[in-house]
Amino acid sequence: MPHNCRPTKIALSLALVALLCSSLFAQDEDWSEFETSVETTAASPEVDSTTVTAKPEKASPFRRRIMREDVTIRTKPLRLDSGGKIRLVYGVPKKAKNVPAVFVLDVESNRMANNSNLRLAGFSKAKIKEFQQASYLLKSPFGSNMLGNGFAVAYIVAEDLETLRSARSADWIGIFNRVRDLKQVDPNNVFLFSTREYANLSVYLTSRYNFSGFILEEPSYLLFSSKTYQSVIDRSNSLSSEEIWSRTDPTREYMYEQVISRISTPIMLIRNPDSKAYALTEKTLIPKLEQANAYYETVEIKGPGRKMTVFGELGDSGVLSVSPEIGYYAPTVSKWVDEIIAYMRINSSVDPIALRDPSEFRSW
Repeated sequence: MPHNCRPTKIALSLALVALLCSSLFAQDEDWSEFETSVETTAASPEVDSTTVTAKPEKASPFRRRIMREDVTIRTKPLRLDSGGKIRLVYGVPKKAKNVPAVFVLDVESNRMANNSNLRLAGFSKAKIKEFQQASYLLKSPFGSNMLGNGFAVAYIVAEDLETLRSARSADWIGIFNRVRDLKQVDPNNVFLFSTREYANLSVYLTSRYNFSGFILEEPSYLLFSSKTYQSVIDRSNSLSSEEIWSRTDPTREYMYEQVISRISTPIMLIRNPDSKAYALTEKTLIPKLEQANAYYETVEIKGPGRKMTVFGELGDSGVLSVSPEIGYYAPTVSKWVDEIIAYMRINSSVDPIALRDPSEFRSW
């Protein structure tokens, strides 16, 4: 059964009440900085029963708890070449120096940033909005575990997905450079993590920018295509590579080759052997990685990790018009987190120091 950790009004309010207990003040260069805390959030069966489930021994927690005095979170408004307004958000261990960083492309970060159900008396809309934009660092299993394990974590948010889609290569390269240039970050240790919704973008950007490592959730669709070809994907297990390319768009095979051949970054591909996408990847993406002599490895974890509830019609292109609701299968995602953290540690030349974990404190 999936364990959907959709932030309800109650859950998000609890977390942000804790956040708002700490200070917020203007910084130089238009940055806003605020300390964050979730360690005072009381355990609630209504909130936690759907997310904290039985997990394998020593697996990472589904969501890592973080103490406010251990981290600093900052946001900066930016404008894209298209004119669109975005915010760069990042969290970093407090007083950190030369830590590895990870830039995240996850549709959940923008959904959390634009959750409209939050109502907190006594705080301005602007301040509440800033705390919403930082929610991914505290409420997401990926953001909270990466930050909790000592990595700087960065991402961008906007009012809608269309604004994010308007970002061009030069915008993204400028954003990555901003993260790399942060004084707390070691510029030689910046990673990219992408969920499958951003596979097209993240694979392309990795061909244009050199990261210390690229972690990708296996895409469930044909990359670089304007159509989903779902019927072909559903039958990919019984089709050959040649049949898949001929029944979709043969020109995409050339696009795969062109893009992948330019990637020099090590890749970790998270795969689910039970998914329909497994056979598609085995006959499209994997052969092209081999052909390009790409440095890659795969991690196979059985069972779904994430489930999207999509609003509105996708059409043949499969393009999301509204940020979807994301549900998580907690035991599976905990295994993902273990593999992601281990991969980034191995491929980083500096060793991140994990933050204190309040759940391990002894209760007197």
